[in-house]
Formats: sequence, C-alpha cells, structure tokens
Amino acid sequence: MLAFPVRRSLRMLLATLLLAGSLVVLLAAPGTANAASRHRAPKASAARVAVARLQRASHAERAADHRFVALARTLKRCQRRHAGSCRRQRRALQLAGRRLQQAQRTLNRLARDTAKGTRTSATLPAPTIAVDGQKLSWSAVSNASRYVFVRKVSGQADQYSLVSGTSIAPPAVPGATVHYSVRADATGSAWAPEVSISYPAIQPSSAPAPSAPAPSTSAAQLAAPSLTVSGTKLAWNAVAGVATYVLATTAPGQAVAYSAVSGTSTTPPAVPGQTVRYSVRTAVDGSAWSPEVSIAYPSDPAPAPAPAPAPAPGPVTGSFQMGLVAGSALNYEESFISGMGAHTARLNTSIDTTAAQLASTMDLYARAGIRPMLMAEFYGRIPTTAEAQNLASWAAAYGPGGSFWAGRSYPANTAVTDIEFGNETSYSYQFSDNSLSTYAARAQSYAQMAKTAAIAIHAANANVGLLIQGDNAVNQDAWVVNMFKAVPDLGNYASGWTIHPYGPNWATRIDSTVNSTKAAGSRDLPIWITEWGLSTDNGRCLSDNYGYDKCMTYDAAATALHSALAGMESRYGSRLGAFFLYQAHDQYASGTQSGREAYFGALQSNGAAKGAYTAEIKADLAAN
Repeated sequence: MLAFPVRRSLRMLLATLLLAGSLVVLLAAPGTANAASRHRAPKASAARVAVARLQRASHAERAADHRFVALARTLKRCQRRHAGSCRRQRRALQLAGRRLQQAQRTLNRLARDTAKGTRTSATLPAPTIAVDGQKLSWSAVSNASRYVFVRKVSGQADQYSLVSGTSIAPPAVPGATVHYSVRADATGSAWAPEVSISYPAIQPSSAPAPSAPAPSTSAAQLAAPSLTVSGTKLAWNAVAGVATYVLATTAPGQAVAYSAVSGTSTTPPAVPGQTVRYSVRTAVDGSAWSPEVSIAYPSDPAPAPAPAPAPAPGPVTGSFQMGLVAGSALNYEESFISGMGAHTARLNTSIDTTAAQLASTMDLYARAGIRPMLMAEFYGRIPTTAEAQNLASWAAAYGPGGSFWAGRSYPANTAVTDIEFGNETSYSYQFSDNSLSTYAARAQSYAQMAKTAAIAIHAANANVGLLIQGDNAVNQDAWVVNMFKAVPDLGNYASGWTIHPYGPNWATRIDSTVNSTKAAGSRDLPIWITEWGLSTDNGRCLSDNYGYDKCMTYDAAATALHSALAGMESRYGSRLGAFFLYQAHDQYASGTQSGREAYFGALQSNGAAKGAYTAEIKADLAAN
C-alpha cells in the first residue's frame, strides 16, 4: 500500500495531465481557429473593399452615362424650339461627357487592378464562355452572383462592366470583330479565354429603319451606328425608335466635343490643316460608340499673312531655375502650379503626341506665365526613329520664335527651351530583362535615338536643346559608359544631363553622373534634376521616404528641402541647371493611404497648404 505522500503525488500528477489535456482541447477549439482566421482578416477585408469599390464605380459609370444621354436629348429639344441658341445646354453636355469619360476610366482602372496577378495565382476558376449568335453565356462560378465583363473594340479603350447573371447580349458594332471575356466579381478570379463576335456590316442610310429589327428594338438601339465618311460629310444608319444621336468630335490638342444630332448625316465644321476624328452613338443609355472615322481637312488655300512675330524669349543660358512636376492631367494641374508661383513646370507628354495636340496645354501654361519643360515619355521601351524625330515638330512650334507664338501675346519667357528625352529609362523597374548585356544594349539604343532626336530638334529650332539621361541608377556607371560606347560624342548633342537623386545621398548620385560623363570625354554640361522630393503627411508614418524619415512632419520636410537645395547649389554651383520638385500636389487625401507615392505634393490633394513645407517651396520658387 502506497504511503500518503506518494498517493498525493500521484493525484497531483493526474491533475496536471488533465489540465494539459484541457489546454490541448482549448488550443484546438473553434475560438482558437477564429483567432487564427483573424490574422487572415485584413487580406479578406481588402478584397471585399476592392470589390465594393468596383461596384460603386460601376454604378457611377451607369449614372454618368444616363445623365450624358439625358442632356443630349435636352440639348436637341432646345435646338428644335430655339433654332440652335442653347449655350447652357451645350456646356452641360460637354461637362457630362467629361464626367462620363472619367467614370469610365475609374471603372476600367479598378477592374484591371482587381484582376492583377490572376494569370498565375487565381484562387477562383475562370468561367467557361460560349457564343450563340450575338449572345454570350458562361458557366457559373461558385458563390459568385456578379461578373466583370470586358469588351474590346479595335481603336477604343477596353470597356468593363458588372453583369448580374451568366449571360449578356452586348451592343453590336456593325462591321467589326469584338473580343470579350468575363470573370467572377471577386479578387483572385481568373479571366475566361477570350471569344469574339464578328458583326455584319450595315449600310448607312437616311431611310427609316425597319419597325421591328432583329433581334429586338432595344438591342438595335444599343448597337453602334455604322459610321462612314464621304468627303467632309458623315453618315450612319437610322435606328428605329431613335430620334437623337450624339456625335463626338476629337480635334488635335482639344478636348472631345459633343453635339446632339437629328437624322443620320451631318457635315461638321472644317478645321483647316487638321485631321479630326469622329464617332457617333444613339442617345440611349448604355449604347455603344461607333468605331472612329477621320477627315483630313486641307489648309486654307490663301491664308492671310501672319503679323510679324513678337520678339521671342531667349534660351536658357545655364542659370539655375526651379519648377514643379505636373501630374498626368496637365490642364488640371496648371492651377496648382500657378498657385505655388512656379514659372516653369515639367510636363509628361507621350513622345508620339503631335505638336497640334499640345496646343491647348501650351496656351494654358503660357497665359499663366509658366514655361513648360516637355518630357517626352516612352515607358518601358526605346522610341522609334520616327518618334525621336517627332520632337522636332515640338521645337518648331513651341521653341523660341516658333510658329505657335506668331501673332500671339503671352508673358515673356514662356517658350520651350529644353525637351527631356524619356523618364528613368536607365532604371530597372520598367523592364523585365535587366541582365548586364541587355542593360548595356538598352543604353546604347537610347543614346542612338537621343542623337537622332537632337539632330532633328536642332534643324527645326536651334534655340531648343535636348536633355539626355545621365542617371547611373543601377549597375554602377554602366548606363553612361554604354551610351558613350554607342555615341562617343554624345555630349555634343545634349543641352544637359538629367538625374533623379532622391534621398539624402543625392551627392553620391550626382557625383556619379558628373564623374562618368567627364571620364567619357564629355564637356561640362548642366545637371538637370528633373525629379526630387519628400513624402510627408505631417508626421503620419508612410511606407518609405527614400532614406529620409518615414514619419516626416511638414516642418521637418521644409528643413530637409532647404538643406538639400543649399547643399546642391554649394557643391555644383553654376553646373546646377534646374531643380524640379516632385510634385505639385498629393495624389490622395491626407490620412487615407500608407504608400509614399501618395504624399510627395507641394500642396495637399485638395490644394490646401502643407504648412512650413509649402511655405519653403514658395520661397524657393520665388527666389529662382
């Protein structure tokens, strides 16, 4: 028989084992699983937020389309009653058209964003899509009641929409082959392989359409009219039940203009010397735009002699200038830049943009007393010879003494004096292959196209220079070394070297450009810092700040900017040609994002000042 102390020890051991067992049970209990699932909740929540945003954008796009159509009908009623004097209604239609474009862009962006990564890591299967005549249907995806539908028409931006159910009869586009795909309205869902419908052509005619078109009157009213051009006259097929059509006119350098048209033909006003694009749709909610046609209008046969041009502002001679970087919506950005008191701005412009397409933007900035520094953008590639030579047309029109200024009165020093050749082509993020050999070949091809562009620009306007990238962003000095390997006298074609030396180690980055170009035999060209900035949301911590404090206050940002500018001017003296602060305003409202890219602005997203930081920038702009 066990002694009492031994029995008590056994009881204590048994109790310990029972307690351990209960802990095992507790660790496996549903509450613990819920705790584990809570670690996954943010990801699931983010997915739900993305889907909700997409649904709101879809609703906003439909509402904008409905208002646009309603205002087109209102304008046409006004024109019938008042013989065309309907300025207020015309302005309302233009505004509604711009808002519809913005709503469509937002919907398309969200639809693309929620689909990122699904090609290789989809968590929901793709539907199986099939075509039956002009109707599409697809298999249901488990737990999905809505689907993202994409419609691809040649010459138009892809159009996304949300669809309830598993079938749709999309608006027809007569004479065109349209491609379609669909996926579940959920992050991580896969796109179905594309299918296509080839729609039969319809001969445009002013005769009334049949009273009962197949497959149904409503489907016919949604279809894109078949638009043709004969000389300077536009014509399209009549649609039963439709009394009003909307014509979109896109002239170079101007916003899209909308007009309400009765009947099935029109002769739009000529635009001498320009090629103008046109598209038409029915004034019915959700109807499709026709593929564009164009009319190339001849120049006036006997233009009146232009008045003698006013003396053109001279080119920049190397004195330091400071400006702001504009966002992508250039005309929208002007008010922010003007409000800061800047007299020069870096404007991102696609390299294939024609000079005529820049006219309205150039006029807006010049009237505000701002000299544009045009940055010719060619993201993720090297431009073609034709694209490089296209920059000559920019110089001929907008450089000092250019054709754009003839007979016009603008503030002094608003002509373009320099064009920047590309944005961060020497960086690795734009390209999938950054091996040493590929990177070297890229630098060499870039240099050859830069030389081509510089020669064309100089021939068109000797007062305009080309800024060439001297930014050794990766692979030590491989970028500059290989540029000069392809074009040994490249320094003779550049008006300056560009670099984006973000962060407190700016001196190391700029020194690399100075030393490598000198070693390659180049003359001492001005250094153009075409981007530099600080990300700050007044002390709220962000994802990154290029080596500066991620939780930087506005006061600290003001101090850092002042120190950096003073240091650059002291170190490089007259070689510092320009400094463009990135960017005019924040991309998002304060407190709404965590990424650094959202808060590089000189102003907040709504135009409000960023305290001492805005004050410092204004003072620096005024002094330079």
